Amino acid sequence: MYKTSSLADFMYNSKNALGNARNEEKIYPLLAGYNMTAEKIDKGLSMLDALMKSDRKKTELHGLQLMARAEFKKLFAEVNKEYLEHANFTKLQCRKDPEKLEKLLLQEPRTRVINGWLRQADTFYSNLLIDPELIGRLAETAITVDKLQEGYANVQRVVQARSKYTEVIGMAQDATEQRNILLEEFNFWLKEFIYICKVALKDHPQLLESLGIQVLSAGYTRQKAYFKSS
Repeated sequence: MYKTSSLADFMYNSKNALGNARNEEKIYPLLAGYNMTAEKIDKGLSMLDALMKSDRKKTELHGLQLMARAEFKKLFAEVNKEYLEHANFTKLQCRKDPEKLEKLLLQEPRTRVINGWLRQADTFYSNLLIDPELIGRLAETAITVDKLQEGYANVQRVVQARSKYTEVIGMAQDATEQRNILLEEFNFWLKEFIYICKVALKDHPQLLESLGIQVLSAGYTRQKAYFKSS
């Protein structure tokens, strides 16, 4: 887990330091004397730009992940409520028919674990909708075939929402991994830049301070996670 604000500060301070090192007339010649050339600084700026772009993509995808999760949870709650109503009425109608209870998976406890829930709900509707006799009995309790078909369609919507959520999770994880790789690469490059700045500007503490080297010296390290995402 990264503290986003700290990483944002690190990237902002790095950009200022590299920009000043590249453009300040009093600083650049001293760095160039230690072979920290404009080309090398430009390479660092290019790496930093890639890192910042990657971090923006990661942030965007994590936002989409949160949205997909919220949509999935909301839809699941609505569809599960409808499904339980249909299942309970059906179980009541089949209480003396263990064969149908088994066929509709109504003999086992309802679960909210998504894989088990999808198995139960899909099996329930798909088998019920090919049983005209039971459909007729349910119609007498106001659970019409149209409502059952709608319930089955809503289960498929849950499948689609879950698939979308899972896909976005994968994309967000990939984006985070790519951002972390670029961060490590830039951190590695920055250490050499900082070392040369300290040596080249050792007699000019005010110039060293203007680059914010003291702040950047620690680099940016990954913070320990306070929790693990499931």
